[in-house]
Amino acid sequence: MNELVSAVRAFIGAQHMIRSRAPLVVAVSGGPDSLCLVHMLRELAPGLGVALHVAHLDHQIRGAESAAEARFVADLARDWGIPVTIGAIDVPAQAEQQRTNLHAAARVARYGFLAEVAQAVGAQAVAVAHHAGDQAETVLLHALRGAGSEGLSGMRSVVPWHSWAPTSDERDGALLIRPLLPLERSAIDTYCATHGLAPRYDPSNLDRSATRNRIRHELLPQLIEYNPHIVAALGRTASICADEHDYLAAALEAEWPQLATCRAAGIDIDGAVWRALHPALQRLALRQAYHMLVRGPTLTFEQVEQARALVQGGVGGLLPLPGEVMLRVGYGGSFTLGEQLPPDGPQLPEQQAALPEQGMLALGEGWALVITPGSHPSTQQTIWQLQLDAGRLPGPLLVRRRKPGDRLRLGEGQGSRRVQDILVDAKVPRALRAAWPLVATASALIWVVGARAADEYRAGPGCSHVVTLDVVRG
Repeated sequence: MNELVSAVRAFIGAQHMIRSRAPLVVAVSGGPDSLCLVHMLRELAPGLGVALHVAHLDHQIRGAESAAEARFVADLARDWGIPVTIGAIDVPAQAEQQRTNLHAAARVARYGFLAEVAQAVGAQAVAVAHHAGDQAETVLLHALRGAGSEGLSGMRSVVPWHSWAPTSDERDGALLIRPLLPLERSAIDTYCATHGLAPRYDPSNLDRSATRNRIRHELLPQLIEYNPHIVAALGRTASICADEHDYLAAALEAEWPQLATCRAAGIDIDGAVWRALHPALQRLALRQAYHMLVRGPTLTFEQVEQARALVQGGVGGLLPLPGEVMLRVGYGGSFTLGEQLPPDGPQLPEQQAALPEQGMLALGEGWALVITPGSHPSTQQTIWQLQLDAGRLPGPLLVRRRKPGDRLRLGEGQGSRRVQDILVDAKVPRALRAAWPLVATASALIWVVGARAADEYRAGPGCSHVVTLDVVRG
């Protein structure tokens, strides 16, 4: 086996990229990086115990030239005996419609297409051909814009489904993997030449109007004059920052149950716990709470620091944030991040209904409760989501309206609370409280939707059978 192929095989194993015998989708553009990737994986596939499936998207940016690249990839896959899916999306039209730049629209279209292919073939992962040079460019790009440990982590070698396919309603799905991340571009070019691969070259990669291309063709060559091993050095920086960010995330996870209380339309932060946090954890907590309320771009550094200063300023402070989220400072340094409560809210049209093991239950007025089984819990929970340990549930799930005297058992040592009080604290309008949905079993109350849940039934890190409940609005 070629030494470079052996190195990639070792990296795949060290990063636990292959976790089952399900198919592996390989994203192939036709360029040198992706040809090297699919050629290597074709050699490694029997030993890894996986079947490959090639995916190529024609972005329709370069007309006949990009259509020819699609035919080239299709012919190559068929010659090598690999199933292939070819897609085409009018990215220029989408960019104009969405009022975004062409590169951003192409990226959204590409990853959306790869997610669809992965779901269609039941893939365990999607392999893309990012390498060490791409990692160096990403770190520099983030550094030029200003970034902390998360941004300087660059690209991860393994990315969970919910992070790379965020438009999907599913919680579990294919990983995104980068088997070539340790390899430099020169090694890839040598590999292609050695094995007689004839890649196609995208002229848009030479367009110096794109910041990344200027970094690739201008800034990196200049930095190499200062440090001939700058690509490897930036890769080490990314690896160190990734580990440090993971450490901060774990530290915040340990503090989160005492720090934050999630309710129907917001997250309450305890002032005493907040003040005891290191500034690095305060920043991460603000970003995490915001992400639980709003999908999309993260808060900027300036917005985070403005929020921290406002909290320190004392009671009465108000700060509007993107996505109709308001930060309100209360007494004792406690504060709330919240969105506007929907005026209609989820309502159960009948007294009680059984929940299916998987699927959707309509709640009226466009609201629905979606039930999704899975194999492990996710960390990307929102106020309208609950992840349950199926093994702890005392019976089949149902959804019902509240009854007189209903009480919800909280966490260990916290006792219980009246559902009426929970709804009032969550600022659920009086008119909505009678039909507000509660998830329960025949013997236990599990969740006052969007407000509080019984901690004893939540899915923990070691849980192997998860039931995810999402309240969504169409």
